[in-house]
Amino acid sequence: MMPMLKIGAQLIIWRQRRESDLLGVLDEVSSLGYEGIECGPDIFNTLSDARKALSSRGLSLAGLHTNIRFADRGKVEEAISTLEKLGGQYLIFSGAGGRENTDEKYLKNSEKLEEYGKLAGKHDITVCYHNHWQEIVNDVRGIRLILENTDPKYVSLCVDTYWVKYGGEDPLEFLKKYGDRIVYLHLKDGLADGTRRNPPKFLELGRGVIDFPAILKVAQSLNIEWAVVEQDRTDLTAKESMAISRRYLKENFGI
Repeated sequence: MMPMLKIGAQLIIWRQRRESDLLGVLDEVSSLGYEGIECGPDIFNTLSDARKALSSRGLSLAGLHTNIRFADRGKVEEAISTLEKLGGQYLIFSGAGGRENTDEKYLKNSEKLEEYGKLAGKHDITVCYHNHWQEIVNDVRGIRLILENTDPKYVSLCVDTYWVKYGGEDPLEFLKKYGDRIVYLHLKDGLADGTRRNPPKFLELGRGVIDFPAILKVAQSLNIEWAVVEQDRTDLTAKESMAISRRYLKENFGI
């Protein structure tokens, strides 16, 4: 029997409340039935006892996420320490192509990913790379450069379903093709025509174009522990939006 995916919540949708009312945000996440959270590495600085804040609400730390341009060895060591203290296992990076989205940036940052992956591996932490649409365009060139220039032992993938689609590829086929490197999933929905003529439009799960029944079937056959719901923006309140997505997963997939 395949292991059940754990369902987490990316805190990005709560915006400024992550700093001003983190405990209130965690209360909402817990009340909606999420099992864990993903957030930035500095988010717990406002709490005196982050471990208790999570455990008392039945929450785990799924992962910490940061743009690689803000990372250096010292900050990575701090993030690893936070993950160890709070029982998290995944350190997620994005933005390897830089604002210019160049091969040079991908190659340089692939070296950093490998370095950070080796460092994290000594603490049983897994480094993942999270895609946006920039890595998907031009026949998935950014992702291919990262995968070709990093060791699978040290660098895995966190796949964002919507950004794959927005970048012009099929998320289902992407999961099948790169499944041996994928250990973490971002469940994101929205509207996308695959040409980027229109700005991204984020929607609650089940309300956009992403084929979650097929994607989750494949995901549960891969080595994926966490499927984290991420919605960058919403016209609803954060709680309302994340409630809709959580209910969609429970009612349609039993997860």
